[in-house]
Amino acid sequence: MKQKRLVLAIAVFLGVLLVALPALPGCGGGGGGEPVIKIGVLADFTGTAAFAMQPTMQAMEDYLRVVLPEKDPLPGVRVEFTHFNTELDYSKTIPGYLALKGRGVDMMVIPNAQDRELIGDRLAQDKIPVLSSQGLASMLDSEWSVCSVSPVQSQGEVEMRFIMDNWDGEGSPKVGHLGFSLESSDYHQEGIQSVLDEYPDQFTWVGFERGTIGKVTWASEVGRLKDCDYIIMSVAGPMLSSFVSQARAAGYTGAFITGMEGFPGFWDLVTDAMKGSPEQLYDCYYVAWWPWWNEEDVPLIQDCKEYVDTYHADEADELMRSSSVISGWSLGLVLEAAIRGAVEAVGAENVDGVALKNAIREMDMEVEGYADRWHVTETNNCLSWSQRVFEWNISENAWFPQDTVYVPELTKPAE
Repeated sequence: MKQKRLVLAIAVFLGVLLVALPALPGCGGGGGGEPVIKIGVLADFTGTAAFAMQPTMQAMEDYLRVVLPEKDPLPGVRVEFTHFNTELDYSKTIPGYLALKGRGVDMMVIPNAQDRELIGDRLAQDKIPVLSSQGLASMLDSEWSVCSVSPVQSQGEVEMRFIMDNWDGEGSPKVGHLGFSLESSDYHQEGIQSVLDEYPDQFTWVGFERGTIGKVTWASEVGRLKDCDYIIMSVAGPMLSSFVSQARAAGYTGAFITGMEGFPGFWDLVTDAMKGSPEQLYDCYYVAWWPWWNEEDVPLIQDCKEYVDTYHADEADELMRSSSVISGWSLGLVLEAAIRGAVEAVGAENVDGVALKNAIREMDMEVEGYADRWHVTETNNCLSWSQRVFEWNISENAWFPQDTVYVPELTKPAE
């Protein structure tokens, strides 16, 4: 089934001018006389991040185009999505942005923080608001963007705080970091370094190793990191799964920790790489903001399960080992709030980028399962900062959240 979805993603999204996903039950058609709100999606649909990105964007779009019309229709408007595939190639970011702008979009969804950074001040000039998955420390005061979760730096901080709380061995824990040769891993390291600077006697720092995009042979890096007690990983896709497999094969017995870009989106790749030795997936953790599938009393999880059972029953097991649907659904909630707020403020016929931006700036909502109330300020455009640690349970074959909620004190701006 994974192969089927990847092939579908390649067939649909490859190219410059992309149309709505045929896999989306409600996309690519419609008609009717209602005003259209057009949302452009600039994302990697066939590159390293595609395995997690495609179902995330699909859940987001399904929420707006399929679920809401059946349960609680948007007032007097309908939503259309149009796409540009970056293939995780940053030379395509600006051309992709300009292509979507040329299609007359009212708003954009740009999940990748580095894509958002490259676009810079164009959003304000073009009056196009953007919703991103993860924030940027350098752009927290941008009024034309909102991010569903806090910057990469905050994940590095929370990972290190968890290590301090979790370590029960002798001396200080030996910690290393495996990353991309991309700025995202630099940002991750900044968060790690903030804790190293604040608590210099609490850790033995081993080093920061990094590989180019697509690297899957890690003999040298494994050799330099295999004596760690904890390896923080800010890589994704096959880079992640290959490193875990090769590190365990080389005798690494410590813990693996990732942020949102790692285990929650690509766990099936990791388990595939470790087929025949699932018992080796001990001490695997990730940090994130959301509720999880086994928290069945949370309304958002109930809704996500109903969605999967209704529209993707043949993929249910796979999807419910991943964060993709939960993350995509959460993005959909933000888009819904922006559209409803804009319609209420200016009327369905008058919704544009300015109205959507203003509605986002005025948003103030509580979503059960997230520790923080969703709102933005002049100095903080990220909706969620507080995070929990999730641990893989081998016997239950499932992720379980731990109770502690971490607020990233060193990397979060003052209110």
